[in-house]
Amino acid sequence: MKHHLWSMALVAVFLSSCGSTSKLYSWYNYESVSYAVAKNPTPERIETLKKVYERLINEPKGSRKMPPPGICAEYGYLLYKQGQQERGLRLLEREIELYPESTFFIGNLIKQLKK
Repeated sequence: MKHHLWSMALVAVFLSSCGSTSKLYSWYNYESVSYAVAKNPTPERIETLKKVYERLINEPKGSRKMPPPGICAEYGYLLYKQGQQERGLRLLEREIELYPESTFFIGNLIKQLKK
């Protein structure tokens, strides 16, 4: 009986993955830009990353039509650290609105930043 249930679960996973080829989120060139910033955070690279964040947040594509998880939090934290505290906190709060499962972590971060 266990083998039969296991086989049915595998078939269900396979069939559900075959029906959709669309991606949940658009990432534009986030991976390469964020890697470049991590490797060498020049002001120009950071500005390029900020433009990618803006695009991810303001022009979300993919099947969910919303920013990918963590993007509002990353951008908000960056802005906060660059002196744009109010805007940064708003983006951190937006992360919680979009992804309530982030409440514990992001909520604690917000509390620490407000101290």
